[in-house]
Amino acid sequence: MKKLLFVTWDGPQTRYMEGLFMPIYARLQTESGLSFHVLQFTWGDADRVAETRAHADALGIAYTSFPISRKPHPALGSLLTLYRGYRFLKQYIATHQIDVVMPRSTFPAILVNRLPRTGFQVLFDADGLPIEERVDFSGLSPQSRTYRWFKAEERRMLLGADVVITRSQAAIAVHLQTLGEAYRSKFHVVYNGRDAHFFSRQPEQALSLRKALGIPADAFVFVYCGSLGPQYGWEAMQTIFARYRETQPNAYFLILTGNTEFAIRHTPASQASHTLIRSVPFAEVPAYLSLAQVAFALREPKPSMRGVAPIKLGEYLLMGLPTIASRGIGDTEALLQETPHCYLWDAALVPPDYDGVLAWLATLDSVDAAALRATGLQYFTLEQSVASYQKAFHSLFN
Repeated sequence: MKKLLFVTWDGPQTRYMEGLFMPIYARLQTESGLSFHVLQFTWGDADRVAETRAHADALGIAYTSFPISRKPHPALGSLLTLYRGYRFLKQYIATHQIDVVMPRSTFPAILVNRLPRTGFQVLFDADGLPIEERVDFSGLSPQSRTYRWFKAEERRMLLGADVVITRSQAAIAVHLQTLGEAYRSKFHVVYNGRDAHFFSRQPEQALSLRKALGIPADAFVFVYCGSLGPQYGWEAMQTIFARYRETQPNAYFLILTGNTEFAIRHTPASQASHTLIRSVPFAEVPAYLSLAQVAFALREPKPSMRGVAPIKLGEYLLMGLPTIASRGIGDTEALLQETPHCYLWDAALVPPDYDGVLAWLATLDSVDAAALRATGLQYFTLEQSVASYQKAFHSLFN
């Protein structure tokens, strides 16, 4: 049995481990005879780490955490963690006789780049275009030494890895512009799939939640689920909601996020009475989504967004939710053009087409939720995701 070690570097507010990766790896263990280990570098507290570990234990995945230092400054703390983490990672691989190391994104790649390549293969999860995301949304200058260092490490990993997985064909095209077409065969796209049984309508729970939240039974509800920040279309969501309430004042906006502080701080006072901000356990997300009539899946269409595959989009479609999604994000635009009850928001338009989206919202009196779910079942299930990973592993082992 092949042993694979997934190495990731996460903040405590993210739920990717529990909600995305672990279900895929658990299924791969069952169907492909692989044994998954996870080493998560994180600055989450003991309770957060225990929550992730319990989830891994329930799925039969070996989980280990390593603390990311945030002192005396996050940047210096990260460098210190890299130094300490290298020795820990090297020892872990030897002790557990790991066959494949799977670093995800930039910092894990830096660690694995420094390992002596003896006794294991490397499958690089390049994710999206994470370094370009730092340029687009975190102020990293392409002329800075940090950027040049990150890019050099990324290139070293892309060239040295036996197989590379991405989340979009567009990301592969970006990498091949610098590496050359000769390396195309090592790249594979994998999908962010969800459990279709888990993400399904829960009408009874939705009614109970409406009562508990104080939302009238006939109120129209917008929902957003996920991280928050400048790249997630916050201004567009707020404006669409505000414009809708000009004619439908009984509408509500439900925000499900780990970044509750951001949402509270940036919610306009004029909309606060009809905005509900919650951080809920992953197990309760489908019930909350079930009480909504329309969902937001917006991203700022910066160049780095060509590499992403929004997880929330698959969740919404599996729930049969009409969705307002952004153009220019990964490979999803072509898919949604053929999907009913989905609106492609063009953030590049000046002025923004708020009249267009409001006119579309007025058509949602009759929604074919089954057709939306059918699209989700075709492209965003756990089965589809597992199959895409199996292709990458087949390339690695054959």
